[in-house]
Amino acid sequence: MSEILIIVLLAILLDHLIPDRHGFKPFVWYRDWAESIEERFNGGKRTHGIGAVVLATLPIVAGVFLIHYILGELGWILRIAFDVVVLYLCVDIHRLGKTAGAISSALESGDLGEADEKLRELTGKDIPDKSDISIARAAVEGVLKQGNSLIVSPIFWFILLGPVGAVLQRLSCILDSLWGHRYERFAEFGWAAARFDDLMGWIPARITALSYALMGSFEDALHCWRKRVGVWSDINSGPLLASGFGAMHMQICEAAEEGEYEERVSDLTVVPDAGHVQRAVALVWRVLLLWLAVGILMTGAHLVGFITA
Repeated sequence: MSEILIIVLLAILLDHLIPDRHGFKPFVWYRDWAESIEERFNGGKRTHGIGAVVLATLPIVAGVFLIHYILGELGWILRIAFDVVVLYLCVDIHRLGKTAGAISSALESGDLGEADEKLRELTGKDIPDKSDISIARAAVEGVLKQGNSLIVSPIFWFILLGPVGAVLQRLSCILDSLWGHRYERFAEFGWAAARFDDLMGWIPARITALSYALMGSFEDALHCWRKRVGVWSDINSGPLLASGFGAMHMQICEAAEEGEYEERVSDLTVVPDAGHVQRAVALVWRVLLLWLAVGILMTGAHLVGFITA
């Protein structure tokens, strides 16, 4: 337990000290490689998509496992250093906070063009409505979802499966973003990538949603989670967004009819603005600090028990 905690803390420290990775962006290369696989394998059938997912993940995961094993045989310090680097590459805390902060600043200054550009950088998607309310809402959603996919989920899978788990989780997110779209080209081919990401994200998303409730308004978060989770069709985004909005007192569960969230922005009890973007980032940070504190307390208790035994 203490070793895992040290690795997590060092990875977070590296993310703070070297947020740009000195230009080393392995997942950018991976996206290009995955797109080339899709061009060759996409025959419009689910079996093609399953084969593509296996081909896109198995060599990477096997390579990480072999390096981890070989370095462990050479020396424990080398293995720990490798694990720290892998987790550091999988989490992206600094970029999430920096980009969300840029969106908030642009909204406060009224520069909707800059805010929209930073929103695309945050989510990788465009929105049809370029109003300040829509941009703020999309930014809050992006922060709440990526608080799970870029922070909680990779750490969760690292704790369970080591560096292999963290890498597998990030690969599943990338493949889902590339192939999991619901338009014709990926309707069948993207099924495997979408289900793979759903599977990897199911437990971490609910841990994150519960953490949002604990670090925000617990009663409102649970009420929104229970009553309005069906507003979002995605099985993992629903709990995250329902709990996150409730925890932040935005209370969409009270203001929107099921399935009408996108169309009834004006009916929100609290209209999203630049401040809510910053509050979403603060909520994600509180969740991270919560679980780090839990890890430190558990490690301390274990060490005390070991010393007194």
